[in-house]
Amino acid sequence: MHLWGLICLAAKLLGLLTSLVLLAMLSISIYRLSFHPLARIPGPRLAAISNIWQARHVRDGRARELGKTLHKRYGPVVRVGPNEVWFNSQEAFKEIYSTRFLLKSHCFKPLNR
Repeated sequence: MHLWGLICLAAKLLGLLTSLVLLAMLSISIYRLSFHPLARIPGPRLAAISNIWQARHVRDGRARELGKTLHKRYGPVVRVGPNEVWFNSQEAFKEIYSTRFLLKSHCFKPLNR
């Protein structure tokens, strides 16, 4: 009888843990789809929830044409991960990777002889 009580307790704890994990996953998914700062950027819904979507395309060898396909379907700005956005324009590239607004600290002046 004592062993059976422990088994029942373990089953209840496992069920509670499973419920908590599922609730956490659901909460994160709702947040990333609705309230995340990137939620308004178009892209596959599954990509907004998890990076697993993109990893599957890489694994299947479709990563090379993925960018063109996504930009053709969703436009010049596409959300491809929970915290990742791809751009398809020269203007965006220049804006993102330009260094014209970066000012060096006075600590670097001795290095510029």
